[in-house]
Amino acid sequence: MTKGINEFVEAAKILKGKRQDCSFWIVGELDPENPATVDKEDLLKWVEDDIVYYHGFIKDVRPLIQQSDCVVLPSYREGLPRIIIEGLSMAKPVITTLTAGCEETVEEGKNGYLVPVKDVHALVQAMERFLTLTEDQKIQMGNYGRIKAESEFDSILIAEQYLRLIQSKTT
Repeated sequence: MTKGINEFVEAAKILKGKRQDCSFWIVGELDPENPATVDKEDLLKWVEDDIVYYHGFIKDVRPLIQQSDCVVLPSYREGLPRIIIEGLSMAKPVITTLTAGCEETVEEGKNGYLVPVKDVHALVQAMERFLTLTEDQKIQMGNYGRIKAESEFDSILIAEQYLRLIQSKTT
C-alpha cells in the first residue's frame, strides 16, 4: 500500500466517473509476504468494476510505458523510484508525490506534477491537469523529463558519484 495504490484507484474511480477517454493500469506482482501489499480480493474487485487494468508482473515494462501517456506513482516513500526514471528516460511525463526520492525527479509543470502524499483530491487534480494538455504540451513535458533523466539520473553518472564518494571516504 505504500506505493499509493489505494489513492491511485480512488483517483481512477473519480476520473472514470467524469470521462471515458482514459484508462488506468497497474503493474507489479502481488507479494503476500509483504504486509504493505495490495489485497488480492481488492485488486480483483477493481478489475471487475473496470476501474483499473492489471498487467501483473512484467519483466520488461518498456512496452507498457511506451503505450502510456504518463507514469503515475503516488508513493508514500521511496529511494529513487526506478519506474519514474524509466518513464522519464522514455520521455513520459510523471505524476508523483512530494516525498523524498520522488520529488527530486519532477520539476512541477515542466516534466510532470507533484502532489502531497495520501491526497486523492490533489492526485485527481494533477491527473485532470495532465489530461487537459495538448498533445504538443505532453510531448514537450516528456522531452523535458528525458533531458532531466539523461543529465541527472543516468546510471553512469550515478556510478561515478558513488565512486567519488567511496574514494573520498577512503582517503
